[in-house]
Amino acid sequence: MIKDLIIKSTKSESIYHKAIKQLIFKSATEKNNPIREKSLEKYFDNRRADVYFKLKSGDEIVAEVQNSKITVKEIRQRTEDYNKKNIFVLWILHGMGSCVASPKLPKDIKDTKISTTENFLHRIYFGRVYYINLDFTDSKTTFSAPFALHFSPSWKKKNRKMFHSHYDKYFIRNINYTKIPSWNLLTVNYNGFKLARFYDKNIKSILKKEIFKFVLNELTNSQEHCKYKIIRKLILNRFSCKYGRYLTLDSFSDLIKEKKLDLEEKYILKIKKEIH
Repeated sequence: MIKDLIIKSTKSESIYHKAIKQLIFKSATEKNNPIREKSLEKYFDNRRADVYFKLKSGDEIVAEVQNSKITVKEIRQRTEDYNKKNIFVLWILHGMGSCVASPKLPKDIKDTKISTTENFLHRIYFGRVYYINLDFTDSKTTFSAPFALHFSPSWKKKNRKMFHSHYDKYFIRNINYTKIPSWNLLTVNYNGFKLARFYDKNIKSILKKEIFKFVLNELTNSQEHCKYKIIRKLILNRFSCKYGRYLTLDSFSDLIKEKKLDLEEKYILKIKKEIH
């Protein structure tokens, strides 16, 4: 989905922030969301929400758009302030803004920088961060559809620490893209926060289903009951290029733990030692 709008920046608000905010306000209410009330820049005491929605269920949602740098402390404080009023928060980052450690696009990529803000949002959203990108020429702004990215540790253990660059801190992660099916919104309680999110699927749950289907349908009867090393090799050959070696093995371990694969539980510890 691509939208073209005419947007002008102001002294207090960048063109990116203003454009993404208006896109969310316009698109979410046009795409069959059960929204009863809507507002741009609604005030809640000392907080001004970029976009406000009240669903037919009675749940209230604020969408917070972030283009510029922001600390984890401020993200947490804003979220907690809204949560105290029983309001759910949807965070969306500009994928080309200064709030990210490297440009984010809707595609899979290995060993890429993410900011501490991106890392925090990924944790509280149970494995996803939401982005919207835009380009503008001659006052004409073109938006991408919102997309979700999942982060997983690099297979290179030297890349699993926090890095420092001048005044910035960042992590290096593998990134996997997940498509967002629609603008419909869901309210959830995750990690002690009241959050709003889209109906996208968690990338690890997608991978686990793919591995299970692969083992069930693609391996021969003799392979299904073969040694752990052979199954491990087949799964890595099939999935590690797209999802990365770490996420593939971690998902493989989960399937053994959940008894969805006919392998002994001792291999769970073996995999954990390998990936950590």
